[in-house]
Amino acid sequence: MLELNKIYNMDCIDGMKQIEDNSIDLVITSPPYNVGVKYDSWDDLKQSSDYFDFAKKWLTEVYRILKPTGRIALNIPYEVNFLNRGGRIFFASEYWRIMQQIGYKWAGLVDLHEAQPQRVKRTVWGSYLSASAPYIYNPKECVIIAYKETWKRKIKKSYFWDKTDSKKKEFIELVFGIWKYKAETKGLTEANFSEDLPLKALKILSDEGDIVLDPFMGSGTTAVACIKLKRNFIGFEISKEYCDIANKRIADAQAQKLGD
Repeated sequence: MLELNKIYNMDCIDGMKQIEDNSIDLVITSPPYNVGVKYDSWDDLKQSSDYFDFAKKWLTEVYRILKPTGRIALNIPYEVNFLNRGGRIFFASEYWRIMQQIGYKWAGLVDLHEAQPQRVKRTVWGSYLSASAPYIYNPKECVIIAYKETWKRKIKKSYFWDKTDSKKKEFIELVFGIWKYKAETKGLTEANFSEDLPLKALKILSDEGDIVLDPFMGSGTTAVACIKLKRNFIGFEISKEYCDIANKRIADAQAQKLGD
């Protein structure tokens, strides 16, 4: 088993092969979307077949290392356009098809509500009077929630949830399946993961002390959320630059936690 509470600068598939079977409680991640983001260590313009072959490989490794009660929260867009590399794709559906083949079981779908979602202009608005081929596009993202074998877990004493009205309200909002979140605007990397998302997933899908994995750690957002909520983490990130950013954020979060 790799050392806990560290990010490893390596390919996630190679890294997960070093993790024991049935050892991870929860996976929270947002993989590359293959839409041409200019990462420094990743080709984000793969052909559709190559991209989904890669997705199946890393999701298979995740399945192996999850505990029987292990869960995954996968943040992806509903749809993408690979242009001449595969055209428009119902991205969430394609991911779930692959996950079903591997053996994952369905636990729910979270619809993400960002205050100002990005909109891609594909239609010339002056053509609306004779719109022969309007481009109907949904910019929203979602979180697929799935599990390995058993959804129900042994109940631990919660150090987060209590009988206050505010915690009850938060719990109800999380299970409702529509999560409002603030987009990350600091621009730490080419694709920024909102801290709101792993915090919400950790609260509803894990317990204090659990081991949480993010195969695409990026700037360390999932790790920072784990520190705040007293979860252990393991992360992989192929970019050395992103690893350095993540480690700086982790050190700051750990120092702040000690100071609280």
